[in-house]
Amino acid sequence: MEFSAMLGSIGLCVGAIIAAAVIYFVVTAIKGKRAERKERATLKQHRDQQGKRAQR
Repeated sequence: MEFSAMLGSIGLCVGAIIAAAVIYFVVTAIKGKRAERKERATLKQHRDQQGKRAQR
């Protein structure tokens, strides 16, 4: 196998690994934001219920 062909193959592998890492970080960031938003909504609902109990 020629040296330049070997470098091309290595470059493709490295590029694929980097692309997979970027996709992974984007997906985990989106999931994290979604979970955080859900947690905030749950906390707000809990606070609202506590406020209603205090008013009674």
